Amino acid sequence: MADAVPSDALDRLSHLLIRAYNGDGLDPFFVRGHPAMPQTERRLVRACFYYAVVMTPRATWLFDNDGRGGMCEMAPHEIAAVWRTPELLAAAGTSFEALRDGGGRLAIGAAPPPDVDFFGAALEAAGGAAPGGPR
Repeated sequence: MADAVPSDALDRLSHLLIRAYNGDGLDPFFVRGHPAMPQTERRLVRACFYYAVVMTPRATWLFDNDGRGGMCEMAPHEIAAVWRTPELLAAAGTSFEALRDGGGRLAIGAAPPPDVDFFGAALEAAGGAAPGGPR
């Protein structure tokens, strides 16, 4: 079940991931967990309208519902970008455990670009904007 709680380091990192993915300056209010995917000891989940972030110790996924409104369904077709969690957290100067436990301080002001940008690659293949550009 999703719980509304005060903003934490994972919320702030999730905002940075959205910016790294598509430049959106939105700082949405996130809930922890999602009806389709609850948060666990080995899976951190932040969800809002339009976006959701799922982090495991190995990979971090950004879901984007492409502006349809309402919560992401967290379905495979909404996976927009993927980061390798160890490298992402090393750049951020924190750990998975610190984020899971509600702590962690971020040592970055911007997230690295995604390791895989599905929407960007699709746009580029269709002759649209280059990956990382405005959607």
